[in-house]
Formats: sequence, C-alpha cells, structure tokens
Amino acid sequence: MKEIVQRRFDVVDAYVDQHGIPSFLVVDGPVKQKFKELLRDLQAHRLSASIRRYSDRLLVRVFQRIPVRRSNPMVNLVLMFATIGTILFSSYSLTYSMDPELLRMVFGGLNLNALIAMFAAALFGIIALHELGHKLAAVAHGMDSTLPYFIPGPPPFGTFGAVISLKSPPANRDELFDLGFSGPIVGFIATAIVGIMSILTAPLVPEAQVQKLVEQGLLAIQEWPRTPLLMILLNYLDIRTVPPGQLLVLTQVAFAAEIGALVTFLNIIPAWQLDGGHIMRAMLGPQGHRLATGIGIAVLALAGYWPFALLILVFMLSRGGWTGAEPLDDVSSLSSGRKVLFVLALVMLLLCFMIL
Repeated sequence: MKEIVQRRFDVVDAYVDQHGIPSFLVVDGPVKQKFKELLRDLQAHRLSASIRRYSDRLLVRVFQRIPVRRSNPMVNLVLMFATIGTILFSSYSLTYSMDPELLRMVFGGLNLNALIAMFAAALFGIIALHELGHKLAAVAHGMDSTLPYFIPGPPPFGTFGAVISLKSPPANRDELFDLGFSGPIVGFIATAIVGIMSILTAPLVPEAQVQKLVEQGLLAIQEWPRTPLLMILLNYLDIRTVPPGQLLVLTQVAFAAEIGALVTFLNIIPAWQLDGGHIMRAMLGPQGHRLATGIGIAVLALAGYWPFALLILVFMLSRGGWTGAEPLDDVSSLSSGRKVLFVLALVMLLLCFMIL
C-alpha cells in the first residue's frame, strides 16, 4: 500500500492509526491531479483514500471502498409513472376548479385538455431535467449514483420533486461543486424556456375584462416577491407583441414555470446537503458552509417556508449535525472557472426567490 501511495506522493511517514486505518504523511504541494491518479491506482485494489491538511504536511488515509449496492430500476420506473399520473390529476383539478366566469372569459377559446397536458409536461420536464443534470455530472466524474426517484404528491403540484442517491463521494471540491450546480442550472434553463412558452401561448384578453376579473379576485397581477424575478423579467423582453387595449393572461404553463423557479430556489438555498449546500461547501469549506447553512435556514423561515426549514433541521440533527458532503480531497481549492459559476449560482438564487 505504501508503494502505491509513493507513486504519486513523497511519503514522509507511514503508520496505522488507532482505528486501524493505514495513514501516510506526505509532502505538501499541489495535489488535485496526483490525488485523482492515486484514487485510480487504489480502485484496482477496491480501496479508496482521503487527503487532509495535517500541520505542515498532508495526511493520506487509505480505506476499503464501500461496495455499491444495486438498486432496482423498476422502482424508479413505477415512481416516475405514478408522478406523471399525480401531476396530470393535479393539472386537471387546477383547470376545472377555476371559476366558470374565468373559464368562459379567458379560457373559453382554448383547448383545456391541451392546457392540462402542457402543464403536466412542463412541470415534469423541469423536474426530470433538473435530476438529469445531476446524473450527467455524476457520470462525467465517475461517481456511482442511482436513477432519479420521482416523488408523487397531492394537488396543486402533484409532486414533491425527485432525488438521486449518490453511492460514492466526490473526489474533490470541483466535483462536489459540479454535483450541486448541475441540477439547478439545467432546471433554471428549463424553467426559463417554460416561462417563455407561457408568454407565447397565453390568451389575449381585453384590458377592461382583465380589470374586472382582478377586482373580483379571480386574477392576480404578477408582483415580486410573490412572483419570482425571473418571470417578471421575461415579460420585459418583448417576446410577444401585445396590441393596445389587450393584456396577456398567463395560463397553467406559467404556473409550471413558477413551480420550476420554486424548485430551483429551494434546491439552491445554501444549506446543509441541498444543492446550494454542496456549492457553498465546495466554495467556502466547512466553516463557511456552516455559516451559510444558518443563513439559508433563516431565509427559508422568513420567506414562509418554515416547514421545509424545520425538515432540514430534523434531518441535520438526525444525520450528524451541520456537516455537509465532504470531498475525498479537501485540500485542493475550487477551480477559477467554477468560482465564476458560483456568482451565477447566487444570481439564480435571487432570480428564483419568492415568498409564500
């Protein structure tokens, strides 16, 4: 084992610690590429390693790789179809629970079944693409992960989202960042596309009729912070020409985009092991991650998402406290390009922020 480590590092000392783990003190220096090469060397022997700073040296610890347990793809498939069904049911309920006057004045000339299908396709597509982003990042870095587990839910959304279970840790902070950033960026782009579609497919209604429906409480004007900035900004892009005296009334497709923005916002909050927590852990390290988690949970509670904030606290307390996902190499810093993407992650957080 010492011989394997010496291929990549200058070993100063080697010993077995009190837990029986082979440990090697090595000379400090740039380690990102050398450590990834060491992981490849150890993989052939079903071993893995971690590297941490130890005084003026670096400490490499070698341990047994945890065997990857096979998952049953039928479970993923059943949950996916169940979620499609609950989203379709929610879309149907949402459409046919509207006030008859609103249906007649705004949606009377539209194909309601097409609207139901569009909402379901848009919402499921946003969630699926979000998880696809995570999956592609895991595959690109050689991390073992499951297929997405979609979670059915009741109206008005019809789903609680989806999750992917990671079966092997990221090698370094770059991989941890990519794992956290990939889902929200893909979901954000999908949400923006659905938002544009909602504008292109919205019916044109005389301004006087819209004003009457607003006064009756049957329609609401989009206003921040109850509507995400992303949706408001899309309306300023002149995507569609609106004749004088007419207004666009957004349909369920816009609601799907707002849910997509909400999913991105809740995921990219910099807390614990959420996507935003992974991003912060990769950027700021363990201490910065703990501070960001406290701020993130406070933001969730103040914005009205206190049940979600409470759920995160329960998971944290039951799974070892504030610690986020740790890369095997916690010595190497985040790459310069990803530091730029970190700013983009903060921009996405602001554009998708909304209160209940």
